[in-house]
Amino acid sequence: MRTTVYLSADAKHRLSQAARRRHRSEAELIREAIDRLLADEPARPTATLPVFDALDASLPDRVEEELAAGFGADGFSWSDLEDSDATSDR
Repeated sequence: MRTTVYLSADAKHRLSQAARRRHRSEAELIREAIDRLLADEPARPTATLPVFDALDASLPDRVEEELAAGFGADGFSWSDLEDSDATSDR
């Protein structure tokens, strides 16, 4: 796949010299450098899944308390969201 890479003048000069010394193209050297860089990278990022075995078994009994802690003692209301939207539009 074709792409564009911007190099500093010094890096371009040094790349040209290295390519001549090795009798290879600049593109080959760039591809090789990228392959070396990516050799240690995972092929695809893996998702981090939550661990459910450490859940507090009493959580279902404390749902209201946890929600109040997260949303505040007054809880959540749609008007709070609408008020913040109106403020952010200014």
